[in-house]
Amino acid sequence: MRTRMRRTLALALLSVTTVITIGAASAPAQAMPPEWYRCYISGHGWMWCMDV
Repeated sequence: MRTRMRRTLALALLSVTTVITIGAASAPAQAMPPEWYRCYISGHGWMWCMDV
C-alpha cells in the first residue's frame, strides 16, 4: 500500500514539474514580437533574429 502511494505521489510530482517546465520554456517565445524568429548563426548557435 505504501509503495503505491509513493508511486502515485512521484507520478503527480513528475506531471506538475513537466507542466511547469513546458510553460516556462514556451513563455519567452510567446512574449517575442511577431517579427522575431529563431535562427541558427554559425559559431553562435540558435538565437532570436529580426529582418530590418
